[in-house]
Order: sequence, then structure tokens, then C-alpha cells
Amino acid sequence: MFFSRFSYHQQPSSLGDASAAPSDDRDHNLAVLLTFGIFFSFILLCLVAGVIWASVVTACAVALSFCYLKIRQRAALRHRAAMRAARSRGGTEAAVVLSAIPAFAYKRESGIGGGGDATGWAQCVICLGLVQVGDVVRRLPVCKHLFHVECIDMWLRSHSTCPICRAAVQPNAAGQPEPPPV
Repeated sequence: MFFSRFSYHQQPSSLGDASAAPSDDRDHNLAVLLTFGIFFSFILLCLVAGVIWASVVTACAVALSFCYLKIRQRAALRHRAAMRAARSRGGTEAAVVLSAIPAFAYKRESGIGGGGDATGWAQCVICLGLVQVGDVVRRLPVCKHLFHVECIDMWLRSHSTCPICRAAVQPNAAGQPEPPPV
């Protein structure tokens, strides 16, 4: 037998012990077999529990991913519908607003006091890029914020306010632009 080498064999010391030795040897072998059986059953149980746990975690991750993608898809559909509605109701209005704001090549403003080298820098908060000297930009008339032409044109096709301070870009009914909200 395979497990017979793991058993402890006693040498009979007297004649009375000779008859008891084979049954003790069989009992010890049975105990060793049961121990290994219980050990391997425990290992198998842990593996099965691990597979079940991994399956549950994977199923939850797939379900959450599916829900997240559905939410993103619905948001994208709502955004597209809003963009279509904005284009249909204000396409010509946006063109009028864009034509009223002049575009010019960016150059650095001179330092304080008007003398010395030009200092400072500008950043377009829509694309988060620095405005380089010579880039074509638009400065909003109310709040004086500066943006790349491509960036602000795209913004103003769907919005009528400044992306930074939310000041109205188009003039109000009296012809004067509205100041930025406080």
C-alpha cells in the first residue's frame, strides 16, 4: 500500500503484543488515510469556493460595466439631441454672435507702465492649450476672456455664455451686454 511507509511500525516486545500489532497498524493506516482525505477535501472546498467567489465578482463587474455603458450611451444620446435642437433653433443666431466678435492674431501685451518687453501668457480654457504669439483668437466683449477661434466658435454654437464666467455673449434687449453673474 502507498501510505504504508508513513505508518509507525512497532516491534512487538512480548508475545502478548504480537496479536495486537496488526490491528494497530491497520488503525494507524486508516487514520493517515482519513487525514489525507480530509486535507484534500478541504483544499477542494477552498478551490470551489474561490471559483464561485471569482465568478460572482466577475458577474458583478460585468453588470456594473453594462450599467455604466448604458448610462454613457443615454447621456450621449441626450447630448446629441440637445446639440441638434440648439443647431435647429439657434444656428443663425450663433452665426450672428460669431460674426460680431472679431478675430485677431494674438500678441503679448506690454508690461505694466507700457515700457519694456511684452510679458504674460494666455491659456485657452476650452482646449487647455497655451495661446501662442500669432494664433488667431477671439476676445469676448463683456468679460474680455480670450480663446482660440476654433475652440470658442465650437462652444458658441451650443452655448450663449462665456465658458469661464458664464457672462452672456450676446447683448440684451437694450443693446448692452450683460455683466457676468456674481
